[in-house]
Amino acid sequence: MNPETLTTQQAIDLALRHHAAGRLSEAESIYQRILQTDPNQPAALHLLGVIAHQMGKNDVAVDLITKALAIAPSLAEAQSNLGLALQGLGRLEEAVASYRKALAIKPDYAEAHNNLGNALTELGQSEEAVASFCKALAIRPNYAEAHNNLGIALHGLGKINEAVASYHKSLAIAPDYADALYNLCEAFEGANDTEGLRETVNKARQNCPEDPRFALREAQLLKRDGEYESARAVLETAGEGGGDANFLRVRTHLLGELCDRLGDSHAAYGYFSEGNSRSKDTPEAKQADGGIYVARIDALAERFTSDWVSSWQNFECTDDRPDPVFLIGFPRSGTTLLDSILNSHRAITVVEEKPTVRNMRHSLEQLPGGCPDGLAALDASHLASLRQVYFAELDKHLEPRDRSAMIVDKLPLNAVEAGLIHRIFPQARFVFAQRHPCDCVLSCFMQSFGINTAMTNFLDLEDAARLYDRVMALWRQYGTVLPLEVHTVRYESLIEAFEETLTPLFEFLGVGWDD
Repeated sequence: MNPETLTTQQAIDLALRHHAAGRLSEAESIYQRILQTDPNQPAALHLLGVIAHQMGKNDVAVDLITKALAIAPSLAEAQSNLGLALQGLGRLEEAVASYRKALAIKPDYAEAHNNLGNALTELGQSEEAVASFCKALAIRPNYAEAHNNLGIALHGLGKINEAVASYHKSLAIAPDYADALYNLCEAFEGANDTEGLRETVNKARQNCPEDPRFALREAQLLKRDGEYESARAVLETAGEGGGDANFLRVRTHLLGELCDRLGDSHAAYGYFSEGNSRSKDTPEAKQADGGIYVARIDALAERFTSDWVSSWQNFECTDDRPDPVFLIGFPRSGTTLLDSILNSHRAITVVEEKPTVRNMRHSLEQLPGGCPDGLAALDASHLASLRQVYFAELDKHLEPRDRSAMIVDKLPLNAVEAGLIHRIFPQARFVFAQRHPCDCVLSCFMQSFGINTAMTNFLDLEDAARLYDRVMALWRQYGTVLPLEVHTVRYESLIEAFEETLTPLFEFLGVGWDD
């Protein structure tokens, strides 16, 4: 069929057939020929933009699709594809706006709901993402990609069992769907489910034997079996896994762990450095300025003086909720071990790393003076309101039976928020986990944390040391200017003398020993 003799619509139909078959150069040639005759043909502009996006030329895609929408603004598919190109450029908020425009035009557009969910997941808005994926699946129940993406969002919310169920639904529709198999492996790895991981790796070998990313999952399984040399060999032989950025980042980090366990410290340090360098290139890291977190610590240190604290007006708390215990420290200082120990006590319930204090701080920022200056201006109603914000979030993570127990709120870097916590919870007690600073800093550098303005400081060893210094200095300052009730647990002592170290802690908490 000669494109020269076709009508515009026939030429577009022919190009679409090439496009759908993956013959991008043939489709691109026809779209360009159409635009030579009619530079404002919206379908050709839009579809040429889609090809540009598929080829990684997202800036070109944005220009072309924007031109198409200027001519035909009601093209829902173009609005959604513009979102994909914007998302490819890391312009997530603009991508979300484009997907919403597509859905305003075509509310039953399952792909746009799915795309919107992906952008919201990248923005860290996992609950909103779940809602978008559920809308996509209500429209198209057999949408394997949306089931997979729903699993990712649920995993981000810590709902591992629900995430696993979503991945299984995706694989029931498409058994050779590599991404769903890969993500299911990740869920089992994170949940320490070795048998689930082993079964899924075996399925991946059968259904996706050519996908190099599953070398990572095989290596994780070998690591769990204690076969560190074999795991290292699998990863080093696998190479770069098709260039997938997330695969490369996780691969190098896992190689660092394996070399560390094998005593090859030189190679381990090199792999951890490479992994952190790759993490710096992720969209999340590029949006997270570690200097902002350090600057906030410095601002707190400047504000919390004895004179300023003495200016505070004291109020009696009018609610009937006892002040919690806060388990804090520096990351990798032993808070997770203490968390596990305390949570095993029948009289104690531990709430792990929830945004209770963060929500309270955000509410304070809306009050006169903001945070931290507003702490001095609080009246009784403000105090009651901030406590209510805290307990509202806390109660989301408690079973009704847990509310009668002693509540321990665990989040290491709430050490930075100890001044705010003491102001709102003057009877609060603090359990401070302490570990040798060299161990803490190096361990943070070696750890693959989720990226935010605090954790991005751990991607560089000097930045990690600098943050440790700032956090510890502020914590010591709080102890000087505030009457904090604190019990310190040294990690090394806990390891060497378990019961002797824990007995004084339980006395501090007012609970007896529980085997």
